[in-house]
Amino acid sequence: MKWLLRTREVFRAFYAKYSTSVDRLARFALSLVAYLAVFYFAGYNATLSKPIFAVALALVSAFLPTSSTAVITALLLAIEFASVSIEIPVITLILFALILLLYFVFRAETAWLLVFTMVACLFGVSPAVLPMALLISPVDVIVLAFGVLIYGLVAAVRKDVSVFTSGSLTLGGRVNLLLTDILSDPRFLLILIGIVCASLLICIVRTSKRNYSGLIAIVLGDLLYTLLLVLGGFFLDVTISIPGLLIGLVLNAVFSFILLFVVRSLDYKRTEEVRFEDDDYFYFVKAVPKTVIRATERKESVITSSNPETINVDDLFHAHNDTREEKP
Repeated sequence: MKWLLRTREVFRAFYAKYSTSVDRLARFALSLVAYLAVFYFAGYNATLSKPIFAVALALVSAFLPTSSTAVITALLLAIEFASVSIEIPVITLILFALILLLYFVFRAETAWLLVFTMVACLFGVSPAVLPMALLISPVDVIVLAFGVLIYGLVAAVRKDVSVFTSGSLTLGGRVNLLLTDILSDPRFLLILIGIVCASLLICIVRTSKRNYSGLIAIVLGDLLYTLLLVLGGFFLDVTISIPGLLIGLVLNAVFSFILLFVVRSLDYKRTEEVRFEDDDYFYFVKAVPKTVIRATERKESVITSSNPETINVDDLFHAHNDTREEKP
């Protein structure tokens, strides 16, 4: 465990020195995966849906605020959907505008969660989203719900793309079909309910006073999500991708380990409980120290002589004075 903590301290020192470059690299990676996912799952515009455009846009996004990734993703989806039906990009832009105006204006730093959730759901590894609940408050769970909603929109268009392009439906019929497919899709509803309920459980348990509350929270959240997904798939006759679920749980375990034992490692063996008071209140405080270790431990060497001699300090002092008097 010590080598892991030393690695963490080295990374923290590296991040403190090169934080701007690391943040840009992270934004580039998230943006690249998101844009490639859009081109793969909604690639209706052959001219636009090329990897070189995804790389170029990701490079631009790396130097922009984090919320820009969500905005560019919305624009890319709108352009792709325009090749299917003119109503779909309008609905997409209205949906993203409502999300951005109602929420991200006040909490723009959580915009990356929307993109991350959408990508995880599109690739069928939705359990990978749950560890992010360790970083947010219960109010921020709405961001995860927005991400699942965007996934539902992409899945609905992908399902009925032939109907939209055939021209057999009127404007109202196409809008009604799109909304009906989103709200009546049992897979979408299962993922939405599962992620929201499991994330809320994680947020609540994580803030409890129990030792190892973070670990308990993520285990309970994973069990609840898996149970809802499996039982819901059984009763609603929805096929659950077992490989996707397993891969998602593996990613879930990796992200949880990084967040719990690397980023926020706590030493519960040194927990202290303190009580004090002032004129108005009694205060009960439980303090759990973070696990800290030096990146490089200081080594001390003891130098000993093979022939030790007893040195009189007074003799040393007189010898020093005699040397000063002999100088001209």
